[in-house]
Amino acid sequence: MDERGNLTTGRVGKKLIAFCVPIIFANLIQAIYSFADMAIIGHYLGSGGMSAVSMGSLISTVVLVVVAGLSNGGSIISAQLIRNGAQSEIRRVLGSMLSMFTVIAIIITVCVISFAEPILRLINTPPAAFRYAVQYLVICMIGTIFVYWYNVLAAVLRGVGDSKTPMIIIAATAVLNIVLDIIAVGALNLGTAGAAMATIFSQFISVVLVCVLIKRKTTLFDFKLKSFTIHKNYLSAVVRIGLPQSIQFLFAAAGALFLGGLVNLYGVEASAAAGAVGKIQIFANLVSQGIMVGLMTMTAQNLAVGKPERVIKGLRIGMAFSTAISFVFFAFCMLFPMLSFRIFTSDAAVAAAGVGYLRCYAFSFVIEAAMFCMFGIISGAGYTPLTMCCGILSAFFIRYGFAWLFSNVLLWGFEGIGLAYVAAPIVTSVICVVFLLSGKWKVSRVKIQSRTDN
Repeated sequence: MDERGNLTTGRVGKKLIAFCVPIIFANLIQAIYSFADMAIIGHYLGSGGMSAVSMGSLISTVVLVVVAGLSNGGSIISAQLIRNGAQSEIRRVLGSMLSMFTVIAIIITVCVISFAEPILRLINTPPAAFRYAVQYLVICMIGTIFVYWYNVLAAVLRGVGDSKTPMIIIAATAVLNIVLDIIAVGALNLGTAGAAMATIFSQFISVVLVCVLIKRKTTLFDFKLKSFTIHKNYLSAVVRIGLPQSIQFLFAAAGALFLGGLVNLYGVEASAAAGAVGKIQIFANLVSQGIMVGLMTMTAQNLAVGKPERVIKGLRIGMAFSTAISFVFFAFCMLFPMLSFRIFTSDAAVAAAGVGYLRCYAFSFVIEAAMFCMFGIISGAGYTPLTMCCGILSAFFIRYGFAWLFSNVLLWGFEGIGLAYVAAPIVTSVICVVFLLSGKWKVSRVKIQSRTDN
């Protein structure tokens, strides 16, 4: 393993930030693409197109988070193996994960495409956006297998200490995606279907690039047919660590989907505004989510060699850094809410509908920054069932419950839904603080055998 990816030695802050910078930069590139995608759609197709992409993206996210948690499980297992000197075993982890996710991707793709229209009706997709949303969702689902493969391979690379390769690939494909968006939506007038086609082509290129780089520059995986074998001990370890995170992410995404249904009741302008605010949130959280991944890897590596004190120091540094950045976005949204919406659309009705919502929602940025850092420690130590419970509690019982209460019972309307986004991370953060203070996380739950013939 490259010494730069060894987070068990050296100055904690320097090592953590150096490891996280490529991840944050990759998140930044994705956020820029997400901004550009919504802005291009907004300027060419108006509020109907923005709403369509917002609804289609919410459903796509529910599908894609299935792989995110399990991929993190693979990353944690790989970090443990690399610190235990068993790098050759990582190919078994990858072979097991890629085999399983290929099957899952095919099944999910067929199901979502078959029921695309009923799903969009279930979440009250505005009539003006419905046709565009169906086109966008169906085409995006074709790229599910590309996203699954990329996430697995990138997560394992980060687990062994290589955060730069995923960054380079994301940067290249995000730029490609923006260029293709401009051509497909602007020049060729293909609408949301063109945006979706640009997305899946870029996803395909990302998979090709990561496979080529892994095969040429590492010995992690050879991509031969015989290597696509499920090894029960590694797959069970990945599932044990990653499944709770997948369930957590799934409930969070499903909660956002149902909240989108509540938002849609306020009309296509509110739907478009909520979609724009969601893109702003991506920017606000990109540093804290990058720090979360870095802390997850740092925790897994250091607990494997008995150095929990480095993890505590990393948490303090990561939390200070990420909350400071998130506060900047909070302040900007509070001071210049109209400008925030003009980035996406010139439609004054969308901005007027969303100003109050954005100002309420923005309070969640700083709180979530701290929460994500704590999630990194807890997940890296293998206590993903706790983060799963926090995710379920946050997404449904708090966020959706308060959104319904504020908007329908207290009659605070669209802005009330924004306030619900603030309540959820507060409760979750309190739970995480109590657990971290207990010290139980210092004993890792990640227990695997380094070799097997299964």
